[in-house]
Amino acid sequence: MQNSELHSEKELILRIGEGDIAAFDRLFTDMYPALCLLSNRIVSDEATAKDIVSEVFLQLWKARTFLNEVKNISAYLYVATRNRSLNHLKKQKRSEKKVQLAYERQQEEKSYGDILQDVFNAEAVRILHEAILTLPPECTKVVQLNIEGLSTNEIALKLGISPSAVSHQKARAIRLLREKIVPGMAFISLLLAD
Repeated sequence: MQNSELHSEKELILRIGEGDIAAFDRLFTDMYPALCLLSNRIVSDEATAKDIVSEVFLQLWKARTFLNEVKNISAYLYVATRNRSLNHLKKQKRSEKKVQLAYERQQEEKSYGDILQDVFNAEAVRILHEAILTLPPECTKVVQLNIEGLSTNEIALKLGISPSAVSHQKARAIRLLREKIVPGMAFISLLLAD
């Protein structure tokens, strides 16, 4: 408020306390720009600062019957604006921290899930390789060449046997592996497919 109006500040407070909208508008017009500037310096967001100052004035209007206890309305408004601005920052930081914690938790769960999947895959491969080594030697050779990516005809040429013998050894290997490994590991047949 301007210095020339300080002597009538008590009168202004009394009029606002009695519900005088014109007095409230005068206070709002006088103080709003300075309060917005203060709030903006704290929250660094002009729109948020304007909302905060509007809330301060709304709260002032709602509590107008208690204004007679206020000695300096300007100081009261500056302190209320500063406090509300700081509270806004605290809430924003808590909210950002919650979002950050949720994101980190999600990343940990994702990483944990990825790790579990990697462990499962590695264990499945280990079990499969162990089981392949327990197959009869002809089956083991056919399966190992198939895993390396050779087709039935290529395996037949490499081992000097007929393609039907290769197919027979694959079928035998699949049957024996299914008996040795948990039945739920159906991917074995996919590995041995052409």
